[in-house]
Amino acid sequence: MASIVMQDYGNAALDDETLVIVEYVEKLTKDPSEMTEDDIETLRRAGLSDRQILSVVMITAMFAFMNRLADGLGVQIEDVKGSFVNSWLQTSQGTHSWLNHQSLEEV
Repeated sequence: MASIVMQDYGNAALDDETLVIVEYVEKLTKDPSEMTEDDIETLRRAGLSDRQILSVVMITAMFAFMNRLADGLGVQIEDVKGSFVNSWLQTSQGTHSWLNHQSLEEV
């Protein structure tokens, strides 16, 4: 599932609430200056509370911050751990579970 969501979330089997969140996060990540009150209202109409919306924004911001911090400092993932992560991200779209990945021992 993680692979499908990362490659083309529009074709992933996501419930309506999750799809609205993913679309919001994509816009916030790619075009943060384009965010409007309508984006927040879309989340509210999908059933999210203001507290949940705050969590979505904070998680998105923290993820972006940590990536930029790691990239800015030249942090490298050890080959074994990198292969393990890549096995999750490259799971075929035919796989029914994103947990179908290579175990650390198999790497």
